[in-house]
This record gives sequence, C-alpha cells and structure tokens, in this order.
Amino acid sequence: MIIRLSKISSIMIAFFCCIIFAEVSDKEYKQLIKEDPFNAIYPKVIIKEATEYSDKSMALYEQSDIPEKYAQLIALAVSAAFKCQYCIPAHKMAAIDAGATEEEIKIAINIAADVAMGSTLFYGNEFDLDEFKSELKKISKEKKK
Repeated sequence: MIIRLSKISSIMIAFFCCIIFAEVSDKEYKQLIKEDPFNAIYPKVIIKEATEYSDKSMALYEQSDIPEKYAQLIALAVSAAFKCQYCIPAHKMAAIDAGATEEEIKIAINIAADVAMGSTLFYGNEFDLDEFKSELKKISKEKKK
C-alpha cells in the first residue's frame, strides 16, 4: 500500500510540476484549440497535458476489457445520473456508433434511474449502512444455496 501511494504521489507531483512549468505559448494554445475546439475548456497552463490525457483516456472506451458499446452505455448512464447536458448527447451518439440499440440506451438510463432511486430511498431514510451490508451478505448466501 505504501509503495502504491508513493507511486501515486510521485505521479501527482510530476503532473503538478508540469502544470507549473509547462505553460504553452499563445500560438500553441490557439493551435490546440484549432485542432479540437473542445480543448478551449482548458487553461493554457494545463492544456497540453489535458489534451494528452483526453486522447489517452479514449482507451478506456475503445481498447479495454469492456467492449466499447458497453463502456459507452456505462458512460451514458453515469452522464444521465449526473445530469450532464454535454455528456449525455456525446455518449449517446458514441453508444449508437458502437452498435447500441435504442432499447439498450433506454435500459442503461433506466438502470441509472433505478440506482439513483434506491440511493435516495436508503440515504434519505438514513438506513444504517452496516445493517444494509449485513443484509446484502445474507441475500448473497441465500442465492448461493
């Protein structure tokens, strides 16, 4: 655990050093925005690293153990739960492009709504978390019988 935390700390320190010392020129900044208008959401001080991360993070959707269609359906469900007016159309389009059907899209969004409803009910009623986990274990044991 200590090794893992120190590795994470080292990565964070390196990232923050890049932020402090790697501001791009106005010309580079304009070029990065010209290449992708969405890059305009980043300040000059981190635009280079942010665009690199953005490009590399696409592997989560396109090259991971979860097929792209399902990764995009997950992202769509999370986007709906967060009520992100930017993410919803982006991930819906990407899910469709990856082969998701309208029925699968509706199911993913309804799953997000179902989770949100359950969370609201348990959280709002201040249901004891330890009791909740204990009940889940009982249910799991019963299913295994």
